[in-house]
Amino acid sequence: MTAMLCPVCQQHQVIVEFEGVELDICLDGHGTWFDDQELHQLFESLEAPAELLALTKRFERVEDPSLGEKRRCPRCTTKMDHVRAPAEPEPVILDRCPHGHGLWFDDGELQQILTASGAEDSAALERIRQYLSAFEQGSSEESSVPEETQS
Repeated sequence: MTAMLCPVCQQHQVIVEFEGVELDICLDGHGTWFDDQELHQLFESLEAPAELLALTKRFERVEDPSLGEKRRCPRCTTKMDHVRAPAEPEPVILDRCPHGHGLWFDDGELQQILTASGAEDSAALERIRQYLSAFEQGSSEESSVPEETQS
């Protein structure tokens, strides 16, 4: 399989498996790509499939030239749709492949969506927020590990 490119910087992403869910992350910290079923996998593994359904029902496709050029899907290179998602402190614009390959979350956007009004009271969503915090800490620790020096 060909390595996927970050939709922001066009650098190769790396696949990181955390708690059984594979995520494609930009090493420069631009964000995370969730293949179509990976977001479902994450919410199901944390016993929160109903919360995912409630969140994704609130995603709204937007056509707004002021949002800038559309990014390309890391899977098929088609221009992705802009999708408005409720978030705190204000809605965020996600990138979604029109062919259903997945969603791109800029750094911190998923956390913002999970803290959107109405989501604070859910114990399941709190587990997901904790999971993502642990993932972000783990991936930043991995990227800050010094390379071995050759003797």
